[in-house]
This record gives sequence, C-alpha cells and structure tokens, in this order.
Amino acid sequence: MDFCEKCDALLIPKKVSGTVIAKCPDCNWIKENGKLTTISFTNDSSSKDPEGGKMLVLEDDDGFVAGRPRKEMYCNNCDSHQEIEYWEIQTRSADEAPTRFFRCTNCDKNWREYD
Repeated sequence: MDFCEKCDALLIPKKVSGTVIAKCPDCNWIKENGKLTTISFTNDSSSKDPEGGKMLVLEDDDGFVAGRPRKEMYCNNCDSHQEIEYWEIQTRSADEAPTRFFRCTNCDKNWREYD
C-alpha cells in the first residue's frame, strides 16, 4: 500500500497509456517511479495489463465496485430474478449479526436484511 505524500490518502492503481500508476483520489497526484507528479488521465483500454492480472487496476467508473460479490436473486422492484451485488456491514453491536445490503444491477434499487 502506498499513501499520498501530499494529503495522506490511499493511492489507487490506475492504468494510463498502458502504464500502471498509483493515483491519489483526493488531490489527483500520482506516484510514478517513486515520486509524486501530476498527470492528465486518458482511457486506453486497448493496451494489455503489464502486471498480467496480478494487480487490480481501476479504469472508468461504471458504478461497479470491485470486490463485491454478485449472485442472481429476486428483485421486488424489477419483479423478476436479476443479478444482485451484496455486502455486509456491522451496524449494531459486535454480538449481533451484521446487516446485509443488496443492490440490483438492473434498476439500482438498494435494500437490506437483518437476522
């Protein structure tokens, strides 16, 4: 993990012109070859991943959050089975079950379930 030397935010891997760099999401500085600089970002999805799939590289934001599992589940809003993203957050005390959140990838409706 690398952190921005300017604002201490966690640097996120990005692909720019076929090169993987670490970009600060807060102040738009990048760390390339061990030092921070500024850069204008372009989307070059035609290039190959130089890390060979070993590093998570975020490109254009399509609303998909990497790492969230997906499954097919019934959505009340769509009134059919759709692909659903889900995640858990501990919203109550530690001795109680976590809250499960769901988001339909078709209609973007969010809902939650408790145990």
